[in-house]
Amino acid sequence: LQPEALAILDKYRQPNAHPQDYIFPVLKRTVHVTAQQQYGRVQRTNKRINRYLKLIGEHLHLPIPLTTYVARHSFATVLKRSGVSTSIISESLGHSSEKITQIYLDSFENSQIDAAMQNLL
Repeated sequence: LQPEALAILDKYRQPNAHPQDYIFPVLKRTVHVTAQQQYGRVQRTNKRINRYLKLIGEHLHLPIPLTTYVARHSFATVLKRSGVSTSIISESLGHSSEKITQIYLDSFENSQIDAAMQNLL
């Protein structure tokens, strides 16, 4: 991990954390036990994060609403355009295979082509 990432982990590390606890306390091992509880909690947290990201994007006058989805795509696109290998991008995104990552990256190209065609109309 990069020093900046380690600093973030150190900041949020709980002194008496159980080895099975999450680094960021979105899910609590003793509260969010079932898959349904975990899913619901993650959805609510993502919604809250996206609300704040949207405000940040508006403050920065970004042309599209900033969301976790946009951030993930931007991250992958920057890596791809920087010449990072698909295998490293795949690992960074947590994909189970490079094929999934390639499909994911190809979808950007298609959406960019669609946007370019829309501008021509």
